[in-house]
Amino acid sequence: MTKHSQARPSPELCQRVTALVADYLADELDPATKAMFEGHVRGCVDCTAFLKTYRKTTEAIHSLRYEMLPADLQDRALEALRDKLKKAPRRR
Repeated sequence: MTKHSQARPSPELCQRVTALVADYLADELDPATKAMFEGHVRGCVDCTAFLKTYRKTTEAIHSLRYEMLPADLQDRALEALRDKLKKAPRRR
């Protein structure tokens, strides 16, 4: 390994971290999980890019008003959200 190369994190760890992005941005992680998340993201180029993209995407979405969307897109968006909610695991 050269001086500038880093070991690649395991794909499983990256999957766990990316699954926490929404909770991280909503500041809903416990302190230990938040510290693990931030430590991983600091050292993982791919997860850093994913976090930045997710953040910018959610900011763009939040800036849109529902009324600005064409009617057919409104219908498809609602349908997709309903399907996603049906498939989501229930939180206790």
